[in-house]
Amino acid sequence: MSRFSTYWNAPAAFAVVWLCVGSLHAAPTTAELLPQTTKACVVVTSVTQLRENWEKTQLGQLCNDPSMKPFVEDIRQQLKDRFSRTGVRLGLSYSDVREVCTGHFCLAAIQPDGVASRHALVVLADISGHEAAHQKLREKVQASLTGQGATHATRTVSDTELTIYQISAKGKGNTTETHEVVIFVRDGQLVACDDEKTALAILERFGSATPAADSLAQLKSYQQVVQHCSEAAGSLQPLVHWFVEPLGYARVMRAAAGGRKRRGTDYLKVLENQGFGAVQAVGGYVNLMTESHEILHRTFVYAPAVEAVPGEKNASGDTDKYRLAARMLNFPNATDAAAMHPQNWIPRQLSTYLTFNCKLQNAFDYSETLVDEVAGDRGLFRATLDGLRTDPSGPQIDIRNEIVAHLGERATMFSVQELPANTQSERLVLAIELINADAVAQSLNRMMESDPDAQKREVSGKTIWEIVSEPEEETPAVVIDGLGPPGLPAAAADEEEEEERKLLENAALAVLNGHLMVASNVDSLVRLIESPPAEGDRLADAEDYLTISQSLTDLGCDQHSMRFFTRTDEEHRTTYELIRQGKMPEGETLLARILNRLMGPEEKGVLRQQQIDGHQLPEYQVVRRYLGPAGMFLSSHDDGWMLTGCLLTKNEPTDETVPALSTASAE
Repeated sequence: MSRFSTYWNAPAAFAVVWLCVGSLHAAPTTAELLPQTTKACVVVTSVTQLRENWEKTQLGQLCNDPSMKPFVEDIRQQLKDRFSRTGVRLGLSYSDVREVCTGHFCLAAIQPDGVASRHALVVLADISGHEAAHQKLREKVQASLTGQGATHATRTVSDTELTIYQISAKGKGNTTETHEVVIFVRDGQLVACDDEKTALAILERFGSATPAADSLAQLKSYQQVVQHCSEAAGSLQPLVHWFVEPLGYARVMRAAAGGRKRRGTDYLKVLENQGFGAVQAVGGYVNLMTESHEILHRTFVYAPAVEAVPGEKNASGDTDKYRLAARMLNFPNATDAAAMHPQNWIPRQLSTYLTFNCKLQNAFDYSETLVDEVAGDRGLFRATLDGLRTDPSGPQIDIRNEIVAHLGERATMFSVQELPANTQSERLVLAIELINADAVAQSLNRMMESDPDAQKREVSGKTIWEIVSEPEEETPAVVIDGLGPPGLPAAAADEEEEEERKLLENAALAVLNGHLMVASNVDSLVRLIESPPAEGDRLADAEDYLTISQSLTDLGCDQHSMRFFTRTDEEHRTTYELIRQGKMPEGETLLARILNRLMGPEEKGVLRQQQIDGHQLPEYQVVRRYLGPAGMFLSSHDDGWMLTGCLLTKNEPTDETVPALSTASAE
């Protein structure tokens, strides 16, 4: 595990990276204490209130359900084991601080002096009224750090006693790296930092009569995120806040991990070169147990227009807001809110639904510089398109003019969890709106006819192309250490090829209902053709969807460019059942992938061993009554995007309100 992951994995235990915000007393706010070189920070405004509100949510009640106790304890132990080294660098962990902190708590990642090769961690915690417990904590920290061979000394600065630890550890090439940990208490706040200069600067800000010019509070991107979220929240004060400078945070992660290790494409540099630095900041507010919601969250992505570069014009001759590939970040709001509701062919029996507007034709064109830079071959994008158009043995398709030119501006994706649950139960369908469906259908047929892995199926007069990859014969391979695709180790290349093969193994394409559709499994498209939803059996007619839709309207969902709906009880069913079967490490649902990455070994390609005894878990019907519907919408602004979403309380399900999932694969 990298040194970075040993202490910054803590936000994963908190579930999100949260925005710093000040306390209500006269002392400097958290944002006024932190420097402008803060790249990510999280604040719980009241640890006590967070605990109390969490216990009131249905998710909190689920964790306290006696039948779930073995599972919850197993998860807690795994998280404890996984993050036990979180406190190694500072000598303390979140659980340690929680014992002395009932007010605000902040965790921040800093880039000292803005130097890309440096990194620092800061913890700020309100320990007012817990002086005795704090002293025990300080003793525990000292024992932990001296146990690592640290030396320590005390020093008084601005009438504040600082304890400074010097810790040495082995670095690259058996070199010795030394870092310091500074701990002090000022105005009832515990401060711990692993960079002395940063700690001293924070201490100095405590004594400042006015906000320091170099504080996070004075950073424009921070101010804009706070302003947008505050305006949207109105009088509702957030319980949790978060703030991230995306590319800056990525640099801090890289520095804390010891620097960039792989040769080949530097994707961080690619993003910077391609203009994605226009996304200056992301931050948001989170509340638990409001009057109407279990969870309410608001996120603002601050991305103001950048200065135009001479010669960079779009197809219409106008100047775009962003540069190069970042110009694809164009999500126009629908002029009519109803235009973003589910199409008539979207079935009621699904687990998730996402629809969004995007300038898809422009996005295709603007991807050229990105593709070329990632490949390290300027001109590759156009050469590939030319090959598809002119190669006598190829499809001879002009992708840009025969397919892309007919794409609309709306894309939709939905998922269904098939029963019985297995590692590939999640079925996905992506649908792209078409301007001229007949033209695209003809081009698709010509392209697929030249693909040896594509098989044509006729279903009720509609054509579906199924990708059926024949297994390749295993042949002896000569492996020369160090050789392989440029910048990619042989093992990593094999892994990527395997992932691509799995993605295409059962994929299917078709032009249906005025859309170009790509499905992860051909059965999904067959079902849309043979069993189209009748009136009353469409997602737009479902009671839970209508309830979420009204909640989003109440939250300001007027003009927006994206809408998302999920039945969390159905979305997570497969992952839960895989845990019960002991097969969760093999799961391919989004949640399973996240949990496997969180709990599993850091080595790529190594399948983790499931530590939870799934046989202890109750039937899923016990769990699903705690999981309510959720939804989100995205609104595009001149200087970025506002994402607003909520999770609602689950009403007691009835046969009429809970749709049965597909059992097409059941015996």
